[in-house]
Formats: sequence, C-alpha cells, structure tokens
Amino acid sequence: MLRFWSGGCYKREALDVAGVPRTSLFHVALGLSVMAEGVLVIVIDCLRADHVSAHGYDRETTPTLDGLARGGLLWEHAHSVSSWTKPSVTSMLTGLYPTEHGAFEGIKRSKGKLAATTDILQSNAPTLAESFAAAGWRCGAFINNAQLGEFSRLNRGFHVYDPSAGKADRILDSLGKWLDQERGARTFTYLHFLEAHWPYKPRRRHMQEFGGDRDTNYFRDFSARDFGKLRQAIARKEAKITEDQLTQMIRMYDAAVRRLDGKIKLAMKAIDERGLRDKMAVFVTADHGEEFMDHGRIGHGQSVYDELTHVPLVASIPGGACGVRHANPVSHVNLAKTLLAVGGVDNEMPGVDLTGEVDTDAPVFAELRVGRRYVHSVRKGRWKLHRTYKFQPQDGELDRSAGIGRLIDECPHKVHIELYDTVMDRSEREDLSGDTQYESVGRMLLDELDGWWRKVSSSAVEHDSYEIDDSLEERIRALGYVD
Repeated sequence: MLRFWSGGCYKREALDVAGVPRTSLFHVALGLSVMAEGVLVIVIDCLRADHVSAHGYDRETTPTLDGLARGGLLWEHAHSVSSWTKPSVTSMLTGLYPTEHGAFEGIKRSKGKLAATTDILQSNAPTLAESFAAAGWRCGAFINNAQLGEFSRLNRGFHVYDPSAGKADRILDSLGKWLDQERGARTFTYLHFLEAHWPYKPRRRHMQEFGGDRDTNYFRDFSARDFGKLRQAIARKEAKITEDQLTQMIRMYDAAVRRLDGKIKLAMKAIDERGLRDKMAVFVTADHGEEFMDHGRIGHGQSVYDELTHVPLVASIPGGACGVRHANPVSHVNLAKTLLAVGGVDNEMPGVDLTGEVDTDAPVFAELRVGRRYVHSVRKGRWKLHRTYKFQPQDGELDRSAGIGRLIDECPHKVHIELYDTVMDRSEREDLSGDTQYESVGRMLLDELDGWWRKVSSSAVEHDSYEIDDSLEERIRALGYVD
C-alpha cells in the first residue's frame, strides 16, 4: 500500500479485505532518476515508531523527521530484527539475521572463568561498509554506544570508525569535519545517537511543551545504572512503578526524543551548507524501540513485541519520490541491500532493495536470545506469531557458547506459542493461539517460521567470543545493562 502526500494530505491506495494491498506500485512511485553520490544513515537508539509524530503520535516529538518523510519516503511498518543494539545494528550492516551473524548476546561470564566475554560478528561475514569501500566510496562512522566498539568487527570497511564519538553535538561536529575532509568523494556515513536511551536527558523547554516539569520529575536524577536496577527489579517483580511515575517516564522519553530531533535538523543543515542536499541520500531509523510496561517491563532487550521492534524508517533520496508512505511490513535485514542500490553499487549482499518492487506478501522475522530463552517471531499481513523456547539444561548450566540450533536439538526445553491479529489488536494483548477459529492462520505462520528457521539455521555458526576488559565492561554497564 502506498500513500501520497499532497499539500500536507495524502491519498490512499485500495486494500484487500485483510488490510493488505494486492500489488505494489512502490517502484513506480519511487522513480529513481539519479544515483546518490553520498549516503547518510542516522540511527536513533531506542526510538519506537508509535512515539513518532509522523506515525500519528499525539505529541509533536519529531518535526524534523516528519518533514523528511513529507519530502521523501516513510515505511509505516519497518521492523528491526531484534530488540537491542548489538544484534540489530549488526543485521542492519550485514543483511544477516543474528542466528547467521553470531552477534546475539550481551556480556557474560562462564562458570569458573574470571574474564567476561561477548559474542561478535563472524570474521567471514561481509559488511555494508566493505561493499561501499570496494566500490571506491569513503566510509565513516561516528557512534555513541559502547556495544558497537571496534571489538564488534563492525568497523570493517570503514576508513574512520569512532565508537566513542560522544554526545550528539560532538557527533555533529565530527560529521561536519568528515564531510569537509572528504569533499568531492562519494561517502557512506553512519551516525548513532544515544540521547533517547535511558536514563533520558531532555531539555526543560521540551518537558514544558509536553506538560511536565523536568526539575520535579521522579526520574530527573536517575543514572543509567539506577534505571538498569529498576528495570531488573520490575522484571523480577521485586518493584512496581505507579501510573504517575510511568506517565513521568514517558514524558521524559518523549522530550528526549524531541531534543534529539533538533540534532537531526542540525545534521541536515550541515548537509545543506555544503551543497550536498541534492546529492546525498539520507535514511533515518532506530535500532529498536522501548517498552513502557506494555508487556510488564521497561527498557528493551526482553521480547520481540512491536513496542520493541516496530521502528521508524524515513528516507530522502535525490531524484526519488516525494511524500510516499509505504505500508507493507519491511525488515531492517534489507537495509544494507537498499543503501547500496541507492548508491548504485553492484553487490552480492543478502536481502532485497526496498526502493525496488517489494513483495507485498513477504513475511518479516525477528529473534532474540536472552538468558535461557530464545524467541523468534513472524509477521505476515495482519498476523503475527511468536514462538519461545525456554531451555532447561539437566545439569543446570546452559552452554551459552552453543548456537541456537544446537540448543534446540540437544537441550531440554519448553515451547510457547502466541498469535496476534495486529489490525484488531495492535498492542499484542489478546493471544489467539488457543482459539480453534485461528488454527489455519497459526499453521500458516508456523510453516513460514519453520521455513525461515531452516534457512538461517543452516548457515548458523558457533559464536565467536571476545574477552572484554574491565574498562569496556564498565562502559557497557554504564548504559544500564546489568547481568
């Protein structure tokens, strides 16, 4: 389904009875006539799509992003492949699912071992930057997230890779210097902003815009560690959050998003000032969303419900479409292929080009491995199915270095299925898996999920581990992640 804005309005293509279009005219509407000479990707950590005003949110959180969408393209149902940074971004930059690329879990300690480890991208997996660099592009990344350090191997192909680029203003300064340094070259640039991540640090004026007071807000003095402890206590049912506190938390988050939207405006200004607006394709998205007790928790990395996987995806492409909204579900696993296509780079990256003819019936998958659980999901049309494996090792010690396929084959486990109608139940609250009326839908989705699983598990590999030092562990824990 496509929607076209005209003077602030849009027209809507006809749908079939399931709310899904029978054909796609997206490639016709896009009508690319010029290949971009630069590609800029902006990732906003933790931004859930339903808190973006272009997606209908009742607070104006993202006026800059909304403007980009009105002058370009917005994918209304874009989904990350997981619900926290490392697996999600690795999939964006490789076109592979976490089972395939191996960067699945956070820091961990095996029994009897002092050093902490984390899993990282497989050494033979191709990256987006490597493809751009091979075609003669200059590649730079400016990142504020310790999960994406050089140890992750995501630096491969980048001529400049700064995983400690700092807060938004420093990243913007680095962007300006990078564009000046590479003037005349074709550039792929990746920016990763953390300001919408806990513990949310908004401007006072943005809090006031949304009817709050930053200085009296319950969470005003929270550190990331405080937030992480609260998150864990809520997950363990050792603490509760009141309705008023939840309202204050959401207001802090929305105001932090509004603050960061202003930084995107400055990034676009930097492009304009250098005369690059008509040469550079700009994509804005998020690595995952954020939960506010939607399913009983806060933060992210605990499930693959929509509040954690439904993310914004907006693009402004030279010579491309203006004011197009594409409503079919699409996956971040196709982003690498899409960016290369926009730059006119021949490549063999997996996935499909989202600016080409899109299969309107294509399923979208997500997966997450956390602790003794592995969950994956499939969305097709209006339907979404989750399948969760809860591993129960006989000796009590789970082999965390084992691939998911081996665990499923060898480790005792229980399986739990959930089925949702995302048109009638957008919040995924009414599980239909036990209703005989929906048995055929459930079987169809399980067949899709099994087919996908056979494909990705056949190319799955044992995890590559990286032994992290105390300094890196401290920076990761400072984000609020607590084992």
